[in-house]
Amino acid sequence: MARGATRRTWIKLFITGWLHGSIRWQLEADERSVWADLICLAGECGQAGLIGDNDGRPLPWSFIANRLNIPQELLERTIAKCKHEGRLDDCNADTLKITNWSAYQSEYERQKPHRQKAKSSNPDKGIKRKYGEFQNVLLTDNEQEKLKTKFGDALPEKIENLSQGIESKGYKYNSHYATILNWDRREKVKEGSNGTHQSKPGKTPTRYTLPDELRH
Repeated sequence: MARGATRRTWIKLFITGWLHGSIRWQLEADERSVWADLICLAGECGQAGLIGDNDGRPLPWSFIANRLNIPQELLERTIAKCKHEGRLDDCNADTLKITNWSAYQSEYERQKPHRQKAKSSNPDKGIKRKYGEFQNVLLTDNEQEKLKTKFGDALPEKIENLSQGIESKGYKYNSHYATILNWDRREKVKEGSNGTHQSKPGKTPTRYTLPDELRH
């Protein structure tokens, strides 16, 4: 296989286009089956739509016909029609290359609109940046902004606490954003049980005095 080639185990076939598109009147039934075989063969070659050998050289049409177990006349007729309709690249008489292969057979391109839609509807699913002394606290820009709004000047210390915990004790969490919030909640509960009142983020907690009737 040529360098950088990726052999496929499947191909995409667009149902609406296949059943109701122009291919229905441009190609006869036997020619459509050959066209489907050519797409499969291109996928097996793994060279971005080119039907060729490991060095990228065109395969002889007699070899292709034998490989597909069809008469060479049927193959040549199908190739001629597909080149005329722009389904095959007509840059060389002997070269067979599926037109627009990257657009129609790329899984990345097919899923790209869905990824963009998901990212726009949920910005927290964006790229996570590294924070903390050991660069092991991962937060999206949106998460970092939320934490900064909530904790203010106290945020760097909270990030460092988590960073040191991950580095020294091997803590593992699915979401570092949720972990920082959870640690803060537990800290408030602990301080409340010790008779302290949590002030605004970044300020020193102030101790309150229990009423006389609650003292022992």
